[in-house]
This record gives sequence, C-alpha cells and structure tokens, in this order.
Amino acid sequence: MKVEILLNELLNRYNLSINQLHLLTGIRRATLSELANGKRQRIQLEHIEKIALALEIEDINEIITLKKIDDDD
Repeated sequence: MKVEILLNELLNRYNLSINQLHLLTGIRRATLSELANGKRQRIQLEHIEKIALALEIEDINEIITLKKIDDDD
C-alpha cells in the first residue's frame, strides 16, 4: 500500500491552480507542486489541515487515500 495525496484531483475539482491554492493556504508553491507531482514522500499534518480548511473539506479521504501497488512497482 502507498499513501497518495489527491492534490491534482482537488485542484481540478475546485478549478484552482497551484498558485491559487498557495494563496489560500500559505503553503509554499514548490511544496504544493511536489505533492501534486508525487515527488514528495512526506506531508505535514499542518498542510493537510490548511488544505482542508481552505477548501472546506471535512473528510480527510478527499485529500489522501491508500493505493494498492503491484509488487513490481
């Protein structure tokens, strides 16, 4: 299993750019870009909280999910 951040899905759903989400949350653009591109292995709980607050999300499953990966990955 792998934890996956659903940032691209959120950006599409709320019709936001990374820059707009940066302005709403105060999270660095580079950090948001890394999260969106799957290049960041860790996410701070504070970032999840800021995204949830900015987008009025009450269910953490809208932000993160567990994805099953093949043994070959």
